Amino acid sequence: MLGFRRVLAALAVSSAIAGLGAAPALASNNPHDRQLQQLPPPFTQAMCGPAIGDVTLSIDPNTFRAATKTFTLQDGTTKIELNGYARQIVQGNGKTLELNVSGPGTIFIAPDGAFITAIGGGHLFYIGPVGTPQQGLTMYEGHSVLATIDTAAYGTIFVVSSFTGHKTDICALLA
Repeated sequence: MLGFRRVLAALAVSSAIAGLGAAPALASNNPHDRQLQQLPPPFTQAMCGPAIGDVTLSIDPNTFRAATKTFTLQDGTTKIELNGYARQIVQGNGKTLELNVSGPGTIFIAPDGAFITAIGGGHLFYIGPVGTPQQGLTMYEGHSVLATIDTAAYGTIFVVSSFTGHKTDICALLA
C-alpha cells in the first residue's frame, strides 16, 4: 500500500512527483530553483472495480518532462509549482488509453509538513483508491481544487473538493 500512496500522490496532482514526502526538505526561498522529477513507476490495481479488473497506469517515458519549483512563503508554508508534460497510459479490460495529463499544478504544505491543499489547472488525472469516497479514475480539465482526507487503508490522500471545467470518467471509457 505504501507504493500506491506514492503513485497516488504522483499521478493525482500532475503525474510528476514521485516523492512528495520529501518536498518540505526541498524548499528554498528562490523560486527559480527548478528540479526535474523522476518518472513514477507503473502501477496495477483493480481501480475501476471487479467488472473491469486490473488497470495498469504508467507514464510514457519518451514524452515525460516534468519539473517543480519549490520555495517557502513568508508564513513558512511550502509552495510547490509543477510544470511540464506527461502522457498517461491507462491499460485495462483489453483497452489502452493515452491521456495528456499535463498540469500545471500547485501544492501547499504547512510548516509542520501536513498537506494543506493542491490546485490543478489544465489536465488533472485523478486516482481514487479502492474503498475511498472518490474511487476510480477521472480526468479533470480546467481548474481543480484538492483537499486531504484521512483513510484507514491509505492514510492521508487527496480528494477533489471542487472543479470547474470538464470531467471524464476513465473507468467508463474502459468498460
